[in-house]
Amino acid sequence: MAVHATTAVESTAEVDLWVPRDTMADLESGVRTVVADVDGVETAEVTGVTDVTPRATDIRVTATVWLVFPDHAPEADAVRQTLEDGFGIMEATVLVADAADPVDANES
Repeated sequence: MAVHATTAVESTAEVDLWVPRDTMADLESGVRTVVADVDGVETAEVTGVTDVTPRATDIRVTATVWLVFPDHAPEADAVRQTLEDGFGIMEATVLVADAADPVDANES
């Protein structure tokens, strides 16, 4: 069994996902909700929506998102796999996956 070091990770990814029509206030909040519900995601912010295809019960969306994982391997492939394991996410292309800068408790 391989052992991988984990740390806080900041990532940017382009994701193709399904957003339910009946659970969103607006398209960006629907994307954010779907991505934020993925196990391991602490923060999800939508930085752009590039494609939208409405359907009867949902909307297929391609969006770019900025993510924070509090405890994850800082590898693009690991982030992609985590995202694609999430409900409603069909495909993810990870553009950036870096260890987050540690926060200094003395800084305010």
